[in-house]
Amino acid sequence: MASADPRLPGIPLPAIPTPGSAPAPEPPTGVGPVPGATDPLPAAPEGVTPGPAEAAPTPEPPRTADEARQRLGEVQHEAEALTEQWHAATDEFTARQEEADRRNEAVEPLRREADAARADEETYRRSLEDVTLAFFDNGRLDQFNALLSSPSPQDYLDQMSALETLSADRLVALRDLQGKVDRAVRTQADADQATAEAQTAADAAHRAADEIAGRKADAERRIDEAEDLLRQLSPRDRALHNGPDEEAPDVAWGSGVGADALRAAATKLGKPYSWGAGGPNSFDCSGLTSWAFRQAGITLPRSSSAQSTVGRAVSWNELQPGDLVFYYSPVSHVGIYAGNGTMINAPQSGDVVKYQKVNRSVFTGARRV
Repeated sequence: MASADPRLPGIPLPAIPTPGSAPAPEPPTGVGPVPGATDPLPAAPEGVTPGPAEAAPTPEPPRTADEARQRLGEVQHEAEALTEQWHAATDEFTARQEEADRRNEAVEPLRREADAARADEETYRRSLEDVTLAFFDNGRLDQFNALLSSPSPQDYLDQMSALETLSADRLVALRDLQGKVDRAVRTQADADQATAEAQTAADAAHRAADEIAGRKADAERRIDEAEDLLRQLSPRDRALHNGPDEEAPDVAWGSGVGADALRAAATKLGKPYSWGAGGPNSFDCSGLTSWAFRQAGITLPRSSSAQSTVGRAVSWNELQPGDLVFYYSPVSHVGIYAGNGTMINAPQSGDVVKYQKVNRSVFTGARRV
């Protein structure tokens, strides 16, 4: 059973329909899972809660050791693909949560700025005389308005004199007031927009967390099946299924990030494969590569599919030690090229981190970080 993701405490595991799977070809010896067994599950439409999973029919037990190894290869590939989808959902959750955190951090300063702008506007308003505010609120204060508001001719003359002195300094003050009003409106709008964006990002993070739970539940069902099949194999049949270990290639690994990651991976030769594990004492395929590159100072995404987008693409003929090597379409397995047609990888359950020949029949690309 895959271990729970420590970054996601308390997230429930809703039941997700088990994906259908077509029969897959028997795996080539020693190259890990079978290609083409199960495509990635489409995400549930936004706002739709996945329904409970239906119990899959119990398959007939294998009648021969060959059948057992073939079925194990099929189920291991399905389990690995689902585990990698789980990792991809975790990557998505992490990105969405970081975005939500950034948005939330932006909200409070904008709210404080909006509050300060409104307070500044109010203070400035109170500092102006009534006649100035009347000019501002009515939009104009001319001789006709002064005449209508004057109880006597003397008051009218007094207001005319006041208007003459208002024309310079008070009009400047009114323009300042208008600027403060505009700033208060603008900063409040910015705060409101930031609040809405933070909520949108938080909603996306919540949906990504639900996706992790679903993918993890799918993977664990297949993992349980694979482990049960693995226990049915004899030590000899298990060794046949895993294929031979390759010797370390007699090539210079050179320098650079990829070479440093390759050297780090080589220190983990013999460590067991474990579903969902990222080291330092057990690994799945993308767990090994992400751990190794982290030792070289590079943070890779957790899933093999996301790792297949980093760096730059290199062809089969361009492969150099330290390049990431990917299997299947869509990508669900990754290793680190070691030279002379070999790679270091964590192949499959029941096996260990080791050198293997790169299987060109399932090779779908490589990237140089």
